[in-house]
Amino acid sequence: MSTPRSLRFALILPAIGVVLICCLLVSGTSVDPFSLAEPGITRLDTVIGNSGPVYGKKQKGMHFFGRRGVDDVHLEELKRNHIEWLTFVPYGWQADYDSDQVGRRGQDYKTWSRRDSSFAEQIRWVKANDFRIMIKPHIWMGDNESGKWRSEIDPRGGEAGWAKWAASYRDFILHYASMSEQLGAEMFCIGTELHRPIKEHPEFWKQLIAEVRQVYSGKITYAANWYKEVNDVSFWEDLDFIGIQAYYPLCKQTNPPLKNLLKGWKPYLNQLEKLHKRYDKPILFTEIGYKSTPDAAIEPWEWVDRIHPKHRTLSLETQANCYEAFFRTFWHQKWFAGAHFWQWRTGGRRHDSQRENFDFTPQNKPAEQTLSRWFSR
Repeated sequence: MSTPRSLRFALILPAIGVVLICCLLVSGTSVDPFSLAEPGITRLDTVIGNSGPVYGKKQKGMHFFGRRGVDDVHLEELKRNHIEWLTFVPYGWQADYDSDQVGRRGQDYKTWSRRDSSFAEQIRWVKANDFRIMIKPHIWMGDNESGKWRSEIDPRGGEAGWAKWAASYRDFILHYASMSEQLGAEMFCIGTELHRPIKEHPEFWKQLIAEVRQVYSGKITYAANWYKEVNDVSFWEDLDFIGIQAYYPLCKQTNPPLKNLLKGWKPYLNQLEKLHKRYDKPILFTEIGYKSTPDAAIEPWEWVDRIHPKHRTLSLETQANCYEAFFRTFWHQKWFAGAHFWQWRTGGRRHDSQRENFDFTPQNKPAEQTLSRWFSR
């Protein structure tokens, strides 16, 4: 999820760090290879499905969160709605914005992300059922006592602190890039909403992209927050898509009519077309979504949990209208590559409780019908 606070990031790569990374590239990148050496899972011997006409058809995607066992019923629901891409989100752990370490599952961090074997099991299953995959790592902040979030990461300790953070993030990303290759994921995202690091340390990201391409043969993007960050990314030319976390505010009113939402998209549409022309790259919404609340278009990034229960009001119509406005604005644009909505869940229960109705999922709501109608085109 994204918020407009995705502004400040700090990543400083000392000159010696650049030299060391370059040496690794010349001599052959040394990567801790992804291994599925967990109970019940065996490593794949061949890469499956990394190639194909990714550019030739709009990506009809959904962030997919489910329990380990995904049955045919769940996949039938996705197919019935013409969803063709599923986005999987492994989380890295960071204690706070100034921590110099990014941890991942298997490194004494056990509670905040699913096991690699769980991801692998689901990805194998959905790929066998003709879905395409994007693996999109996020950083999850721990107790976050500072009140800051991942866009403001600024490792303590100056250049030494940054070097430690960069090394741990590199390990985190190359691990999942290797996993993406082994599982045949068609797309890999090198980072999500890390504004300060990408703005202050562009050389690190260029080197990271080069290293990722040594272990992963699919398409690569970065998921930039819509607010300022998208214009501060200096390495779009090194990627296959311009990726955007598209939680753009569309109006300042509750329960807005569709015409106001369409009007709200116009300035962003013009900005994005210019961005596409500048880099000659397709625009991909790596994430977009709306709550089922009257204010869904005002601050789309805000979680339902941040709204006091006494002040929560249900508006399925507003959510559906937000979906409709997005599709009417972008789906016919030739430079627009598609969208991955937030989010779809499995777990054996229908999402018809009060809390679930407020939440972002379009499941069992009018927005699901809107999405299905447009994805069928």
